[in-house]
Amino acid sequence: MDPPLPMDGVLPPDLQGTLLRIGPAAGAGGGGGGGYGGALHAVELRDGVALSYVSTGSSADANVLWHAGSVLALAETGLPEQFSRNLAPEEFSGGLTAPIASHVHRDAATGGRILFGVEQGTETAAPFLRVGEWNRAGELTDYMAVELDRATWQHDLGVTARHLVIIESPTEYAEELAGPGGGGGIAGVVDDESTPPPSPVPYRWVPGAETWVTVVERRGDGSAPRWFRLDPCLVTHVLGAYDDGDAIVLYVCCYPAPEVGQPFDLASSVVGPLGIGQSLIGGGLAVLERWRIEGETLDRMQVDERMVEYPRVDPSCEGAPFRYGYCVEVAVGAGIGAAADRGAVGDVDHLGLLRFDLARDEVESWSPGQYKTASEPLFVRAVDGRSDDEGWLLTVVHDATRAVSDLYVLDASSLRSLRSPQAVIHLPAGLPFRAHGTWVGAELYR
Repeated sequence: MDPPLPMDGVLPPDLQGTLLRIGPAAGAGGGGGGGYGGALHAVELRDGVALSYVSTGSSADANVLWHAGSVLALAETGLPEQFSRNLAPEEFSGGLTAPIASHVHRDAATGGRILFGVEQGTETAAPFLRVGEWNRAGELTDYMAVELDRATWQHDLGVTARHLVIIESPTEYAEELAGPGGGGGIAGVVDDESTPPPSPVPYRWVPGAETWVTVVERRGDGSAPRWFRLDPCLVTHVLGAYDDGDAIVLYVCCYPAPEVGQPFDLASSVVGPLGIGQSLIGGGLAVLERWRIEGETLDRMQVDERMVEYPRVDPSCEGAPFRYGYCVEVAVGAGIGAAADRGAVGDVDHLGLLRFDLARDEVESWSPGQYKTASEPLFVRAVDGRSDDEGWLLTVVHDATRAVSDLYVLDASSLRSLRSPQAVIHLPAGLPFRAHGTWVGAELYR
């Protein structure tokens, strides 16, 4: 057995499990060069040490989750790839025949999973959104189809105990961006060097189109939707959503949409090749908004002026009320030369992490320091934690001065006054900036 990974500080005894991360492989979109392919990473923490690090290649590079005893890797669209906890390939057993989007939501109350995918439609049939649910055993149990006005890019949706909130942005599917396979994503293979590579997000802007929000009952058949019209905007990620009596509350990362007459390229993807969190979308970046849907009204409120991405909540609060949210704070890059000097990537700088106290409208921030870039924060509640800030944040930090990445463990309850991390685990490889991750408690696999 290899020795434990080198570490500074002390790991909390609560952290017994495996951190999974996915993203582009080195040199594959998000890391700087060309090429295609993803990489899946696993770091196991046990008894106060970082016991092991494992990595493997994958044709998916967008998201990773643990369900029914296996690791599932997802591209922006397509069928999941399945792996064991130690990242050995397995035959996918999820019962799917149609592609799904990369965000699969967990129902904290049941342990099931909610998945969805956009069906493009034909000349004689309208596009629609497929929504299904896996039970705890990984069996596909429920299915509905919700008709759409057009096939729009939908990266995420809101899921509560009783409702689904579907967000149709002013975008449309562009077959010419999808590559030979027609489905987009990194799985497309280009044999002819003169052929442009497929875009992971084969959708383009539709000038002047509005944004529509559709609410349906989770246990229904999708035939009785409620529609709400919004000024043009685009939502990448949903921090969380829950039912508040007869109302629905959700917090979203909301981007501006380009206005008619504003210069933008209709032939290109909505998202730049470096992906969400590294590319400007609609000429700008997202802010956190609170949406409240009640009766026939949808009210929007900007929570804070800071720009954010990769939001996360305590997993035990998914689909239920929560108080705290955690995000990466981002800013428009200071220019290619200056950004490169500071170790930033692409059009966007990562400034650090934010903790939102949504009950008091307070925000705390943390920065890893000069030349260091923090990624998506994953919250792990302490064994004796009573609220959704009593626990630990796990974030992979890239150090541009050493061209390597470290896993930081932060006390989520004292982010503002934090002088140093609880622990810093030195990883043997650089993990990409554009990546999602998940924490798998050891009780799920031991």
